Amino acid sequence: MMLKNTFYIFISILLFSSCQEININKEVDYTLLLDSLLMHQNELLEEIDSVKINRCLEKTSERIELFELEHLNDFQKQWLHHEKVAYQKIEKTLGCFNPKIETLTESLLFSKKQITTLKEDLIHRHLSKDQFNAYLLEEKKALGKLNALSEKLRTNYNTILTDFDSLELKLHGIFTQINALQSEDK
Repeated sequence: MMLKNTFYIFISILLFSSCQEININKEVDYTLLLDSLLMHQNELLEEIDSVKINRCLEKTSERIELFELEHLNDFQKQWLHHEKVAYQKIEKTLGCFNPKIETLTESLLFSKKQITTLKEDLIHRHLSKDQFNAYLLEEKKALGKLNALSEKLRTNYNTILTDFDSLELKLHGIFTQINALQSEDK
C-alpha cells in the first residue's frame, strides 16, 4: 500500500512538473514569436540601402548645382525652378534616412537583448508568470512602435526613390531640349 501511494505521489509530481514545463514552453514560444518579429524588422531595414541613399544624395547635390550654371539664362533658371525645389526636398529627406536607420537598428538590438534576457529569466525561473506577461506586453508594444517606424521609413524610401528616378528622367529631357535650343541659336 505504501509503495502504491508513493507511486501515485511520484506520478502526480511528475505530471504537475510536466504541466509547468508545458506552460513555460508556451511562454518560450511567445519569445520565439517576438524573435521572428525582430527578424522581420531587420528585413525591413535591410531593404533600405544606405549606399543607394548616399549615391542619390551625391547625384542630387550635382543636379542642384546644374541649376545654377552660368550658361543658363534667367528664363531657363525659372523654368527649372520647380525641379530644383524638388531635388532640394529629396536631398533634405534623404539626408535624414541614415541617422534614422541607425537609431532603429540600435533599438532593434536593444529589443533583441531584452527578449533574450526575458527568455533566459523565464527558463531559469527568475520571473513569475505575471511578471513575464508584463514584460512580454512591454516588448510587444516596443516592437509595434518599431514596426510602424520601419514601415513608414521604408514607404518614404520607396516614394523618394521613385520621385528621384522620375526627376532624373524629366531632367534628362529638359537638358536635351535646352541643348537643342542652344545649338539652334549658334
